[in-house]
Amino acid sequence: MDHARLATPLTTALVAVVALEVASIAHTPSVIDDQPASAAEAVVLDDPTLSRAIGATIGAPGEVDWYRMELAAGDLLVVGMTAPDAQGGIPATFTLVGPGLPPAATAGPDALSLAREAGAEGAIAFEPDSDPPREVHGGLGFIDYGSIRLQVPVDGTYHVAVEAVDPGATGKYVFAPGVREEFGAEAIAGMLDLVEFFAAPWPPQG
Repeated sequence: MDHARLATPLTTALVAVVALEVASIAHTPSVIDDQPASAAEAVVLDDPTLSRAIGATIGAPGEVDWYRMELAAGDLLVVGMTAPDAQGGIPATFTLVGPGLPPAATAGPDALSLAREAGAEGAIAFEPDSDPPREVHGGLGFIDYGSIRLQVPVDGTYHVAVEAVDPGATGKYVFAPGVREEFGAEAIAGMLDLVEFFAAPWPPQG
C-alpha cells in the first residue's frame, strides 16, 4: 500500500481544517515561550496594526511581560486581553505606557513605576471586565477581559506591560493587539501552536 499517497489528502484535510479555524479566530495566532522581563528586552510587534492572538504565560509570581510598538500620530491603537477558557488560564491585566498619554502618576503607583522603566511619561492602566464573557473562536474557548482603543496622540514608542491580576498567580493569557486581519501559512502554523498552548497542562510538566 502506498502510504505516502494516502497521507497527502489527510495532510491537506488537516491544513484545511486549521485554515478554517484561523479564519474564524480573526487574529493571527502565535505563542511566545520565553517572555522578557524588562522594557529594554520587550517583544517587538513589528506591525502593530496586525490583529494577533499571542499566547504567553506568567511563569512566576509578580512577573511582568513586556511588548513594544512603534506608532505614528493618528494610528488606531487597539490592545486587548483574553485568557484561555482551559486549564491554566488566568485573569491578566496590562498597562499601556508611552508619549502623549495621561500622566502616569494619575494611573497609580504601579503604572508610574512601569512608565519610568520604559522611559515614558504617560500611562493608561487597563481595567479587566469583572464579569467577562466567554467566547469560542476557531474551536478554542476564550475569556474576553476587554480592550483599550484609542487614536495614537504622537509619534513614538509605546509599551504594554502585562501582569496577572493576582500578583501571586501564574498561568496562561492571550494578548490581543491590532485590528487588521491577515491569513496565510504563518497564521496556520501559529494556530497549531495556539491549540497546543491551550491543551498544555499547567503548571508545565517535566
